[in-house]
Amino acid sequence: MLYIFSGYSGRLSPVGPSEADAFKQLIQEQGLSESNAHYENQSRNTYENILYMKPMIAEFGIKGDAGEVKPWLLITSASHMYRSVKIFENQGVSVIPVPVDYQTAKRLPWGTFDLGDGAQNWNKLVHEVIGLLAYWATGKI
Repeated sequence: MLYIFSGYSGRLSPVGPSEADAFKQLIQEQGLSESNAHYENQSRNTYENILYMKPMIAEFGIKGDAGEVKPWLLITSASHMYRSVKIFENQGVSVIPVPVDYQTAKRLPWGTFDLGDGAQNWNKLVHEVIGLLAYWATGKI
C-alpha cells in the first residue's frame, strides 16, 4: 500500500514541525515500513494539499487493467470531507472518501446549556460554510 501524508500547518504563524513531519516521526516510532510512505510538508490548507500532492499522485498512481488510474483513499476529518472531495474532483483526482474524527456524543444534552461547547460547534460550522463559499467563489470547487 502506498500513501501520501500531506500537511504543513493551517496556522498563520506555524511553530514546530509540519504535520507531515510529525506523522513521519510517528511512523518511525511505531516501527512501520517507510518504503511506501511519501510526505508533502508545504501545504497550509486543503487546496494546497492537492496542488502539492498532484505531482506525486501522477507519479505513483496505480493503474487498473484498462490503464485507468485507480482512485485514492482520501482520509480526513468528517467535518470537512465534502469540501475536500470537491477540491480533489475539481483537480481531476478520483478519491474514495474515508471520513474520520467524527464529533459525536453518546447522548444529546437536551437539558443543559454549555456556552463553550456551543461556541466551538458554531465555529466549526462557520469555518466550513465560509470555506465552501470562498472555494466556490474562487473556482476551486
